[in-house]
Amino acid sequence: MDYSSVEFHDPHIYFPKLFKPAAQTVPHIDLTSKEAVAAGYSFRKKRHSVKITKYTGNSQMKIIIPYTIDGLPVDEICEHTFEERPFNTLYIHGNIRRIGESAFQESTVKTVIFEDGITSFSEYLFYKCGSLEHIRLPQTLKHIGKRCFMFCKNLKYIEFPKSISDMDYQAFFGCGLEGFGVEAFTPGINNADAFNDTPVFCNNDVVCTYPDASNLTVLHVNTPYPGMPPSLRFKADSVTFCRWSLWSFRIDLSGCKKVRFYRNAVRCERERDCETHGYFVKPSLMILPESEESKQHYVFPPHVTVVNYFPDKNRPYKGPVEIDYDDNDDSCVVTPVSDYLPAWSVKEDWDKIRITKPVKIDRSAINSYHLKEIIFEDLYPEDRIFSLFCFALRKVSFRYKGQKYTKYIPPQELATGTVRRIMTFCFTPCIVPSGNGFRHTIYERSFIDSIFMQRNISSYNNKALAMLRDRERMRWGEGYHKRNFYLKVTNSIKALIAVDILRSDRFVHEPPVGMYLDFLKKHHRYCRQYFRKISGKYPEYLKAFEQIVPDCDSNN
Repeated sequence: MDYSSVEFHDPHIYFPKLFKPAAQTVPHIDLTSKEAVAAGYSFRKKRHSVKITKYTGNSQMKIIIPYTIDGLPVDEICEHTFEERPFNTLYIHGNIRRIGESAFQESTVKTVIFEDGITSFSEYLFYKCGSLEHIRLPQTLKHIGKRCFMFCKNLKYIEFPKSISDMDYQAFFGCGLEGFGVEAFTPGINNADAFNDTPVFCNNDVVCTYPDASNLTVLHVNTPYPGMPPSLRFKADSVTFCRWSLWSFRIDLSGCKKVRFYRNAVRCERERDCETHGYFVKPSLMILPESEESKQHYVFPPHVTVVNYFPDKNRPYKGPVEIDYDDNDDSCVVTPVSDYLPAWSVKEDWDKIRITKPVKIDRSAINSYHLKEIIFEDLYPEDRIFSLFCFALRKVSFRYKGQKYTKYIPPQELATGTVRRIMTFCFTPCIVPSGNGFRHTIYERSFIDSIFMQRNISSYNNKALAMLRDRERMRWGEGYHKRNFYLKVTNSIKALIAVDILRSDRFVHEPPVGMYLDFLKKHHRYCRQYFRKISGKYPEYLKAFEQIVPDCDSNN
């Protein structure tokens, strides 16, 4: 690309408004069971509290969530409780600690007032609330779930407290947002995917997350489609580009002192994104400053031409990885160029891949349909280990805190693709109990336990299936899959899961494996017969079973 002939201009930048938070209280009402039922509430008493399960009241101007029912505090609102119900104003007190998915979906609410207390908004909470005009967010809010305010066309303005730390995919997609306010620097406003197709994005060249012209934090660079990418010039002490902030662009940053990029700041062209989002990236240009302060290791997609990327002009750019082959163990050896693997950077069709150094990994960085085993010399525990598109993956080895671990996953053709993908959910960043507190790790076995202990589960009552359903919706769109997922866990599936759990290396924080061992002992005759049946193609299961459960007499 000939960048010398490109004319750059200064962009029109939108800065959010600053606001000062004020404490908010809502009316507290105490009801008896009879009064609550008469008001239209269905509820369930727990040991020390009450959760509201359904509301069937008539059209009202104002709804105040009960503070107590029969003296017990109300601390939870279940899924779909107020879905499609007619009311204008909603008051939610601070004792509410959880609100279920789609609790107010497609209701006629216009104003919502939250008292400080709740920390997370569930997915689809106010989905398609077309009448919603004003909402006061609690100052304790940290997380806004996926598509929480999607298609709230009358929501023109919202104020985000500084407690916000995360916004999920399409949280405000299709909203009427013309602007937003911030209490102070809010680290959670860093995901452009949350605000796609909103007026604030469409009507401004650049949208920033904090009103500081010398230190720009760019949330979005407007890319009219169809049309050529905009040619913009930034002049600031520092510029930071948030996640998904850049699609197709021509940007001159040579006048800046420091430039930084969040993970996934630059979109890359992927077939599934083109289908679901309706966009295609175009050849783009990034001119970086030559100063040492901007020296960094960020892997740009192939469609981006980068000037002054490396201070050493003689160093060629080779792409995100260098790939060699090891004939000794018949594996593909992947050496990352930087400390980050972007999406779709490893597509080698090998059965076995070794990653030679610790890197941060994008969701779809390792995308090999035939991959059966992956080995990490080391890893970042806060990142996903591998792509969910590795459909044939059976074995994962990695080094964590100086110790080597190996985990096994049952084959898809035996355990079904649903079970196999649920077992991969364990390899995600999570927080687990440790002593009197919590600590971060990369393996959470509760997903597997939740499907092993029951025979029939659905995405309404199982977190793992709910995650799988939402992943499929993100990948294929709303109408591709049914709303609910069901799974029947047979004894053969349980036998496969039990053997893989028992032959895997265990973390210190993992719960006991007694229920898996008890299952194999109780059904040892059936399990041995099943493993002998599949031993022609999967002999490792029969061998592992005989090591885990010694020969048992039929009387045992």
